[in-house]
Amino acid sequence: MQMLGRFVGTVFGVLTIAVMTRALGAEGYGHFTLAFTFLAVAGAIVDFGFTLTTTQMISEEDADESRIVSSAMTVRIVSGIVLFGLAALVGAFMPYDPIVRATIAVGAFSFFFMTLSQMFIGVFQKHLSMWRPATAEAVSRGIILILIVVLATTQVSVPHMMGAFAVGNALMALINILFARSFTRIRLTWHHKTIVTFISRSWPIAATIFFNLLYLKGDIVFMSFYRSSEEIGLYGAAYKVLDVISVVPTMFMGLILPMLVLAWTTKRRQELHALLQQAFDLFAIISLPILGGTFIVAGPLMALAAGEEFRASGPYLMLLMLANTFVFFGILFSHAVVAINKQRAIIPAFVITAIVAVVLYLATIPSYGALGAAWTTIVSEAMIMCLTFWMVRRTAAFAPRFKSFGVGLLSACAMTALGFLYLQWVGNTNVWNLLVVVIGCAAFYGVSVVALGGVRLATLKSMLPRV
Repeated sequence: MQMLGRFVGTVFGVLTIAVMTRALGAEGYGHFTLAFTFLAVAGAIVDFGFTLTTTQMISEEDADESRIVSSAMTVRIVSGIVLFGLAALVGAFMPYDPIVRATIAVGAFSFFFMTLSQMFIGVFQKHLSMWRPATAEAVSRGIILILIVVLATTQVSVPHMMGAFAVGNALMALINILFARSFTRIRLTWHHKTIVTFISRSWPIAATIFFNLLYLKGDIVFMSFYRSSEEIGLYGAAYKVLDVISVVPTMFMGLILPMLVLAWTTKRRQELHALLQQAFDLFAIISLPILGGTFIVAGPLMALAAGEEFRASGPYLMLLMLANTFVFFGILFSHAVVAINKQRAIIPAFVITAIVAVVLYLATIPSYGALGAAWTTIVSEAMIMCLTFWMVRRTAAFAPRFKSFGVGLLSACAMTALGFLYLQWVGNTNVWNLLVVVIGCAAFYGVSVVALGGVRLATLKSMLPRV
């Protein structure tokens, strides 16, 4: 049920972006991307690490789930009203196009409801009921799609389209609150001791999220001062693909985080290692063919997804999918750091990565624009993957086995070569040829991985209930 909900929500999300890019064009979508990125920075401050900390605290033995969740929700509402209001005020004085400033003001409501909705994810993760938020997301994305289609044919305006997201996210927050009440009592409360515990545990996560966002979203912010809205739109469309795909490792690690926490706190190290190895194998099997496939269909895929104007996004997508491979494993080890309670110790790694990223953004974006931003993303994601792995290796003595990774790499290389040869043979990349190469390559890769022993069917079946 969860897989179906996630799939439907993702399809609705992709269709929404497809309609928006065609209606707004590269320049208009650049305005939307800039406003969205500006608010994402504010959203990281509002979150303050409470989402992950909530999951961690309610997963511990003898936890008072109702008090923890209710306190977290109350803090989220108060901080959201204050900080998103401040973000809208600051946005009004930024040297942006008036359309961007208006979109930021409308988007503040959208991000408030989105961050409120995320507050309850820990409850669903603990009770292994992720089909509920997946359903809420699917319904929300469906409403957003309908509104965007209507606006695209009647009122093509960036602020109006951001308003559609505000309506959808408000509905998602309401549904998630109702779903969460099936497991625990939720009310507005200000339990001082619990909130102090939240802050003491969350600030290291908040710091890492902020610095993580600095190197993830700093590209758009710096591009807004040096490059055109059209280039931002082209890059933003390619980056949206990365955002959509990165939901997969985030969702999976969020599901097994309570199990990782329990295994670590009860000193069951073998179980911890087994869970991390399963995630490592799964992420290798998923991320490597995505990288290979993108190298042969990036431009045509962007043209099909976002419109012919966005075919120029192809080179950006290829580079970002290389970064995506590092993102998968970076998410794995970042969640493992939370599970072993080393959030505070890992802060210097995120600070160093953010500093390197900012320096590279300033050095490359003025001259190379989106290409410089994409290469900087690759470097920063590789850095954070290595540094978080080092922390997990040192603390939990986890060293992954690379059998599945090797099989996945070999199969992905063969798949990419076959797909490239097929497209060279047919001589064009129309919709039908793209469909043939995607389905054919996916089938070849799946058979190859299983035949070479990269993953066992029994292992996949054991993972499916968690996804």
